[in-house]
Amino acid sequence: MTKKITTIEGLAEMMQRTMASKEDLKSLATKAELEEIRAEMATKEDLKRLATKAEMEAGFFAVNRRIDLLREDVSDIPTMREELHGFRKRLERVEHKVGLAR
Repeated sequence: MTKKITTIEGLAEMMQRTMASKEDLKSLATKAELEEIRAEMATKEDLKRLATKAEMEAGFFAVNRRIDLLREDVSDIPTMREELHGFRKRLERVEHKVGLAR
């Protein structure tokens, strides 16, 4: 149970114990500093937007990687086409010599 204060001196002592000094207040942030922090803080919507953006970037990276792999697979098609054309010509010559020409 708390002790009742019956004198002004008792009240002064209690106030002295519970009051912060100027030195104690120096370590606290000022109103301007708090406003600056609040302006810099992200809201839940900002965090959701960042998460969505990160997911999109990861998705784009995966799609770009797949496209790069396809490009590597498809890059030698022109060479294959030329080789196939050469094989056709050789086959036609062989068929003609053997007598199987169309």
